[in-house]
Amino acid sequence: MIRRLALLTAFAPALAVSLLGEAGAAGQEAPAACASAAWLEPAAAGAATAAAATAAADAAPADLAAPAPAWLTAELTDACSGETFTLADFAGKTAYVEAMATWCPSCRDQLTRVKDAAARIPEEERDDIVLVALSSEVDLPRETLAAYAAANDFPFIFAVMPAEMLKAMADDLGQEIAVPPATPHLIVAPDGTIGELHTGSASPEEILALVAEARETPAS
Repeated sequence: MIRRLALLTAFAPALAVSLLGEAGAAGQEAPAACASAAWLEPAAAGAATAAAATAAADAAPADLAAPAPAWLTAELTDACSGETFTLADFAGKTAYVEAMATWCPSCRDQLTRVKDAAARIPEEERDDIVLVALSSEVDLPRETLAAYAAANDFPFIFAVMPAEMLKAMADDLGQEIAVPPATPHLIVAPDGTIGELHTGSASPEEILALVAEARETPAS
């Protein structure tokens, strides 16, 4: 009997550790999926098609269409997943672009209104409306931006603008794009038409109206 009790005493701690480990593993939640995946995965899948179309266009006689601005094709990195993309990847979709900074209270307020607007978009239309928040903090680690997005539960694509892209946007659209408290935002229509740069707070209704207006522009 003494020997049996000794064995039980020896095995009890190991059994407890094993059971606790299993319980902990069962209690752990799977990592949250990136909100950006809904838009970036289809964009990545279409990259080969886009490259082929570009090659075909290069081989064709030149037309009079103006080239896309440099900032539209600048490479960005999704803060959540680390995937690379450009705003031009969303051709055929309506892209709402908000310039922001993590230190900016008015930016957080504006993005909260964008989140409210996004929640009102009908389910069948959501894949065709891309929401992008671009930080003008050019040296900000993407992990810091991802943590900001997660802490505020913002279901958008977040990326840090490279300095060259920020300069190109300022040259093309105006210096307000580099002033986060001005809450600068714009729409890129499905055909690539770039809308006016808006500043100041916008209500969810105003945001949805901008998106609806742009969606009336057919993809070329």
